[in-house]
Amino acid sequence: MRNLKHKIFVLLCLLGLGTLMQAAPDPNFHIYICWGQSNMEGNATVPNEEKTGVSERFQMLYTANDCSNGDRKLGQWYTATPPLARCFHWNNGGFGPIDYFGRTLVEKLDPSIKVGVIVVACGGASIQLFEPSNYKNYLATCADWLRGYADSYGGNPYQRIIDMAKIAQEVGVIKGILVHQGESDNGQSDWPKRLNGVYENMLNDLKLKASEVPLLVGEVRHTGPCSGHNNTIKRVPSVIPTAHIISAEGCEAAGDDFHFSVAGYKLLGKRYAEKMLELLGDNPVAQQDLLLSLSVTKESEPGVVEIDVKKENNDIRKVEIYADDKIIATDQASFVWENIREGKHTVWAVGYDSNNKQYTTSKTTITIMEEQKPFNGFPAKIPGKIEAEEFDYGGEGNAYHDNDEENRNGGSRNEGVDLNDIAIGYSQTGEWIEYTVEVEEDGEYSVESRVASGSNTAAFTLYMDNQFIIPGDDGTPGGFIDVPNTGDWSTFTTIETKLNKLTKGVHVLKIEITGDWVDLDYLKFNLIKADKTKVTDLKPSKENIPDGRYYAYDANGKLIKVITLKNAYSDELGKGLYILKDFEGKAYPMVVK
Repeated sequence: MRNLKHKIFVLLCLLGLGTLMQAAPDPNFHIYICWGQSNMEGNATVPNEEKTGVSERFQMLYTANDCSNGDRKLGQWYTATPPLARCFHWNNGGFGPIDYFGRTLVEKLDPSIKVGVIVVACGGASIQLFEPSNYKNYLATCADWLRGYADSYGGNPYQRIIDMAKIAQEVGVIKGILVHQGESDNGQSDWPKRLNGVYENMLNDLKLKASEVPLLVGEVRHTGPCSGHNNTIKRVPSVIPTAHIISAEGCEAAGDDFHFSVAGYKLLGKRYAEKMLELLGDNPVAQQDLLLSLSVTKESEPGVVEIDVKKENNDIRKVEIYADDKIIATDQASFVWENIREGKHTVWAVGYDSNNKQYTTSKTTITIMEEQKPFNGFPAKIPGKIEAEEFDYGGEGNAYHDNDEENRNGGSRNEGVDLNDIAIGYSQTGEWIEYTVEVEEDGEYSVESRVASGSNTAAFTLYMDNQFIIPGDDGTPGGFIDVPNTGDWSTFTTIETKLNKLTKGVHVLKIEITGDWVDLDYLKFNLIKADKTKVTDLKPSKENIPDGRYYAYDANGKLIKVITLKNAYSDELGKGLYILKDFEGKAYPMVVK
């Protein structure tokens, strides 16, 4: 998330009209791959009024085996009248989020742009069905009805996606990948990594770039037995930098445990579209004789943009490069735009042929951010105490992300983070803050979090250089700190949590809110020294071990976790012999049978 240094290359390729007349793909035919399980397919009954009036600019590539009634054929384009996945559904179903994703795009995009969707979805399917190395074993053990869904995609839904996408690439350009999946993988902590695997497979198989093809990940219902999976979904952008979460909050539920109503699907689809419109930028129209591509690195000085103009047809006689409505260069093969002020800027080019005909590229928005710097001028020390309000300078999207620009807590810092001079508050899911820190010694650490909340679902997680440092339930990175309801946002309590091993050096610590309404005063990092106490050194106690929080070590003195003990009992340890050590250093032997 750091943006200390920026180098933005804007490649303006001016292609001759004659050359592109022979190139089949239409840059203004935007293609989207849409995959997942039943909520992506669409579980709602298709209303009669939604079967008419669909714009011909909204197209679907039929992806399932030929319909028995013969009205849709595999690999053929049709106006996107629902259902968009298979040709028939129980109870006239098949209305889903992609219906209003596409309709919203064609409504708001330039009339010269068409939208095409490739929908492959199997109700009830785990993400394993879309993993080339796992799908066969998965299908061998799943229910017959699920195998039937997969059979409608040739028994290999992932390969059907790739085959159809290659057909689509002959006539258009893939602009994004949409997924709605996870109900069948609820609670699986490795889901973001597995999703990344599917995403990377698609990019590689279709020769796409992640920077040009974002992944839009829809939340599952906020009500019902799978709602907890949204906490896992919120972790996806930390694993996939080009992923964006589409909120399902407020999307109306159907009468079952898992699906959305027609109204819910419409709202969810519109949210997918709104995010895609944001990513496409102000003017996504590409003229057939001009292409604009953008890549970003972090290897040069802040505020420097390098613009390279490449003419691929000799008929282009003159090129003008514009930034923020002003010409900044004329007929220069390479131009370095320097000393750019912080903020957003728009860059594009205009080319002229021998007849003085004008060709204009799409406009690209670039953002020059303030250099990220530690609050006190030097990194905060670990071990040590970090005040929550002393986050780095650097601004929105660089040193922090807040869902709105207002500081609703007051405080002396003119930032969008909701804070006062003691703590940060009004924290909502998806918000994050960064701190430049210096870890003084390699080793095992714990963190004491001084927190408050009036909510029952408040939670957050920690990263170091964008890597999880809180162990999950299975010991692998990816855990959360659940904040208890303290009765009031001004009533603070302290929670101690064991961390993964930290390494010496300067790093960026990131706090990400994973459950709404966390108030955070400070984080105190403690180095945990290896306990040299041996079980044989401890004398059995006739009295119960006092209630409280303890470091739990195995019989060899290796720290396992921080536990809570009550009435000499904890359900956080498996069978075995342990050494418990309170925070004052007193040790006790404990046998769990």
